[in-house]
Amino acid sequence: MKRLSVYLRGISIKNKIFTSNVFIIIISISILAFFANVVSQKVIREKAVNDSLRELILIDNNLQTLISTVEDYSKILATDFRLQNELYNDLLVNKAISQSGSDKGLDNLSMKKTLSEVISNIVEPNTNIKAASILTANRQWVDVGYADNESAASIFGTNPSKGDHSNMPVWTGLIKFKFRYAGDDNVFAVSKTVIHKDTGKVIGLVALYIKETVISSIYEKNPNYKGGEFYILDRNGEIISSQNKALLYRDFHEVTSISLPVSNSDASLVTSVGKERMLVSIRRFEPLQWSIVSAVPLDEITVERKEINKLIMLTGVTCLLLALMVSFSLSRSITRPIFRLSKTMREIRNGKLDVRSSYQSTDEIGYLSDGFNNLMDRIEAFMVENVEEQKMKSEIKFKLLQSQVKPHFLYNTVETIISLIKLNMQKEAIAAAKYMADFYKISLSKGNDIISIEEEFRLTESYLEIQQLRYVEYMEYTMHIDDEINKCVIPKLTLQPIVENAIYHGLKMKTEKGFLRITGRRCGENVIIEIYDNGAGMSDSQIATMLLEAEGTGENVSFGARSVHNRIRMLYGDRYGLEVESEPGTYTQITIRLPFKPSQEG
Repeated sequence: MKRLSVYLRGISIKNKIFTSNVFIIIISISILAFFANVVSQKVIREKAVNDSLRELILIDNNLQTLISTVEDYSKILATDFRLQNELYNDLLVNKAISQSGSDKGLDNLSMKKTLSEVISNIVEPNTNIKAASILTANRQWVDVGYADNESAASIFGTNPSKGDHSNMPVWTGLIKFKFRYAGDDNVFAVSKTVIHKDTGKVIGLVALYIKETVISSIYEKNPNYKGGEFYILDRNGEIISSQNKALLYRDFHEVTSISLPVSNSDASLVTSVGKERMLVSIRRFEPLQWSIVSAVPLDEITVERKEINKLIMLTGVTCLLLALMVSFSLSRSITRPIFRLSKTMREIRNGKLDVRSSYQSTDEIGYLSDGFNNLMDRIEAFMVENVEEQKMKSEIKFKLLQSQVKPHFLYNTVETIISLIKLNMQKEAIAAAKYMADFYKISLSKGNDIISIEEEFRLTESYLEIQQLRYVEYMEYTMHIDDEINKCVIPKLTLQPIVENAIYHGLKMKTEKGFLRITGRRCGENVIIEIYDNGAGMSDSQIATMLLEAEGTGENVSFGARSVHNRIRMLYGDRYGLEVESEPGTYTQITIRLPFKPSQEG
């Protein structure tokens, strides 16, 4: 969990928003697709069951119509007056003949012609009846030339009064029957006893033959589902009608491995046949105690569901792509101004304090951008104010330094002149007065704080000459300045405080005479001035604190050098100022770095 939290913290806001939206969208579409698939499967299966049952009902109705029609034909034929007259007359003519099986009946050709005409009215092509046979009371079979009499005799016998022949037509199961010109065929036969309407005696038997293909054509016309099979079973579960004729006369369970419920009511069930699942529907055909069975592979039923699933998937993918585009656009619209604001912050962090956020809007990020800009404006104002305050503070310190230098230097110089006069050293006294005049002339410089390096060196030289008169036993000095930098500008009294520090805190601390060297040169776009003395030197801690602010310190060495350093940086930037190098007891060298800026006046 902690790793996940660390990982999430490393992801950008844009990616977090986009990933979260994608995750929510995928979950939502997946749940919607799942329930849509479940509901569509249920609806399609229920529809398939209802369709199968409706089709079975339609087959049942058509079969009922066919059976009723055939039975009606058998009744019509059995009650036809010409048929009854011919059979009754044949019975009377041959009354004297015993029932041992004599075949002398129906010798009259006209009688055969009449029976054939009666039978031919109800057989093909006018009806679905393939053929008809008539058994006379004299045990002779008569037909119109199609049915084989011996095959009829093997099925119904030769005695019209024998067997269970009631007034209602009687159906056989599926049988193999021989036709004279077409060979054997699978047929259903219906028989009806012929009873004389006046005497009530049995005078014959009528048999009609319907081909199995006539029955199967009922359900072969418009199957609801490709691959579906229909079967008609007898009461023993044998197949008596099927689209596949090779299955006739075979046990349904052995052929299909489908077990039907023992109930006599209509039913639908889903069962497995090998690796295939089937929807099986059963309709009981009560008149003949047959069963109409429909078996449809579920794969064929669910073809519609597959199409629906494809549509759902296509719709889901389309919605997902659209949602991804919207999510990406939304996350970008949220994070883009944040990135712009972040970029502005990085620029400010790199020193570009004047840049501001350019994003303008009335939303929350726009409010944040305005607040940030206002904050930076205030910070910049505070910084300007602070710079001005520091500048003023530095000016005050420098003025204070100048105010300290001038009276102090004046007092010491006057004392030196007085001492020289008392010692009858008028020449030296005059020189000292001249140097003092030059010093104050240049230091006043008409109130200007910036003078040329040439003037600064002359001012420093006047100061050193006076100091050498006082401390001739402590020091010697040299000064060299390149002509190239003579006209460059420098803050007034930059060298004097450092030279004073070198004398009082460096050379005077030695027990022997010291040396002071001042040089100035150009280095690229900079001016380098070096003040070197071989005095007492400084420790690392003294060097570290020399140019830093130290509250409450009273050391002139720090105050003077620090004031010069801060004034240079304030005027020209942080690249410029003082650099200190020293070794205790050996030397001190202070390097002043200034920009190479010639005076505009000269």
